[in-house]
Amino acid sequence: MHRDTLRELTVFMLLLSLGVVGRWYELAWNFTPLAAVTVLGGYYFRRWLPALLLPISILTVSNLLLPAYSYWQVQLSVYVMMLLPLTLGRAARDATGWNRAKHFACCGFVPATAFYLVTNFAVWAFTPYYEKTVAGLASCYWMALPFYRWMLAGDLFFLTLLVGCLAAARLLSEKTLDRPSTSKLV
Repeated sequence: MHRDTLRELTVFMLLLSLGVVGRWYELAWNFTPLAAVTVLGGYYFRRWLPALLLPISILTVSNLLLPAYSYWQVQLSVYVMMLLPLTLGRAARDATGWNRAKHFACCGFVPATAFYLVTNFAVWAFTPYYEKTVAGLASCYWMALPFYRWMLAGDLFFLTLLVGCLAAARLLSEKTLDRPSTSKLV
């Protein structure tokens, strides 16, 4: 197996494991590494396919042990919203210098906010939990604020952690490549 392919497979499995375990053992509702892992997958993988398969796989595998979605429209909105952090990660990949830092900063705030707006709209629109009025929509968003707060905190925490780990790995890799060989030439 080609070395780059093996490395990408290893990173994919590590990110998949982190995403699944993070959803199973969340410290607070929605405080998970899902969006951060998806951002990093979009950033890290050269091709779109592994980056796209990462959030889908995390959601599919972790949903095996989590309570089922009551309505398929809500589930679909959750899956579709994971395309946003993926796209933001790809944009960060293509940026350089401070523009890359700005992209990563957006990755900390935008996914949770968009997820909150879209998925709670789906809850309001497709479930019987709220009246189909402006007041019902406002109530739906109001009741979901604690989930938004925890998702935002989780996104910021895990994205900082993962980007820090990626930076540390790159530094270690560069130092290893720059270090003179200790083996003697014959």
